Amino acid sequence: MILKYKKPNGTLVEVALSDKALTIGRSPKADIVLEDEKASRLHCGIRLFDEEYHLKDLASKNGTFLNNQRVEATLIKGGDKIRVGNTVISVEKESSKGATTAFQEMEQQMSGGKGYDTILKEIVGESKKSG
Repeated sequence: MILKYKKPNGTLVEVALSDKALTIGRSPKADIVLEDEKASRLHCGIRLFDEEYHLKDLASKNGTFLNNQRVEATLIKGGDKIRVGNTVISVEKESSKGATTAFQEMEQQMSGGKGYDTILKEIVGESKKSG
């Protein structure tokens, strides 16, 4: 599943859920850092358990909402909307890589030592295989 939300500047962010638990909040220590004054530092968390994703409020001041209902802990599925402060996060089953995600992946690869030319050659090679 994919989480999607917009930053205050309008930039779309996509985060793929995995088997690693993640936290959402204002703190730089959160896995998903929100620029939202109504979000707690560590507002809520999502983790995979028994092949399903679970959302849990982490004693936030303003609460965590799923589809406009305040929740403490609940399952999430594609089509759900999570609200943390003023930020609405869409839960989607799948997504094609958006420009933001592709650039984030490229930045990670480059910070890991790969060069721009190498990354482009890999992308071109993948599209030739699929085309």
